[in-house]
Amino acid sequence: MKSLFFVIVGALLGWGITGFFTNGFETDYLFILIIGLVIGYSIGKKKEKEEITEST
Repeated sequence: MKSLFFVIVGALLGWGITGFFTNGFETDYLFILIIGLVIGYSIGKKKEKEEITEST
């Protein structure tokens, strides 16, 4: 969970920095990225739990 938090914070910082220099603070792509990260993280955790239970 800690790594997901750092990835989201990094995405927000990257969005803020590029938006500052380009004057383009479009939030659509940022929200799509964050939603994709959360979904991918949850699927990865679910697969990890399945692999652990199958190997025992």
